Amino acid sequence: MHRSADVLTPDAFRILNAIARAGSFAGAARALGMVPSALTYRVRQIEDALDVLLFDRSSRQARPTAAGAELLAQGERLRQEIDAVVHRVKRVASGWEPELTIAADAVISHSALMELC
Repeated sequence: MHRSADVLTPDAFRILNAIARAGSFAGAARALGMVPSALTYRVRQIEDALDVLLFDRSSRQARPTAAGAELLAQGERLRQEIDAVVHRVKRVASGWEPELTIAADAVISHSALMELC
């Protein structure tokens, strides 16, 4: 059995998002260029590691369960955080400082200082 930290990879989130968008495992497999059995196996690994059911498979549609919807939402939040980290790293590498500190005293009015900024 896999640990949850080992199975929650960017690729795993890509697969889960594809299933949610397509509404079926077969549709997601086609969109990702995978065979359905491989996609199903990957989802089963994730579900086993987390010990939760991520998709309701009771009909022909694959709908996220409450746990699946939460994982998809948190995966999107993580993707946005990763994008922000990449952006910050690139800024630092290109010479931008990650932080700017301005010290001012009462000689310059607060409104003039904010206008200059």
